[in-house]
Amino acid sequence: MASQWPSFTRQKLFLASTLFRLAEQQEHAVEREASIQGGIALLAESRQALLRVIADIYQARQQAPQSLDALADSIGGDRAEVEELKRLAMEHGSWWQQIEQLLSEQQRPTERKAPTEQENMIAIASQNGPDRALPALQETAAGMKTYLEMVVERHDEW
Repeated sequence: MASQWPSFTRQKLFLASTLFRLAEQQEHAVEREASIQGGIALLAESRQALLRVIADIYQARQQAPQSLDALADSIGGDRAEVEELKRLAMEHGSWWQQIEQLLSEQQRPTERKAPTEQENMIAIASQNGPDRALPALQETAAGMKTYLEMVVERHDEW
């Protein structure tokens, strides 16, 4: 029987992309933020499902790896997918690293800046977090989908 994990992963990616598209249409900041955070959560689910896809491909069907290290332990660290994902995890701007940064930011309280004490002081804020712009989020989802399709095609049985 064919695995349902690739289809499940595609569905989660589609839903994440849909939420990002909906965020563009929101008039209220809270609705926009809810759509973005929901999409990021779905990207996280998609990434976990991708690990299951890869485990399934290598006949580790009972495994549910939660990290790259767990995947490597399940299927062997010398597999092409493990090496590719480890490279993506280290590559600045990759979809894997982008999701990692988005989750790290989303799963902790936001830091509040202390108000300036001088009235005439101009404060310049620079955000050092991941790119949460909607085009960047769509690009992250598309990057993961491209990788998923490549892995599935690579291991497609005739």
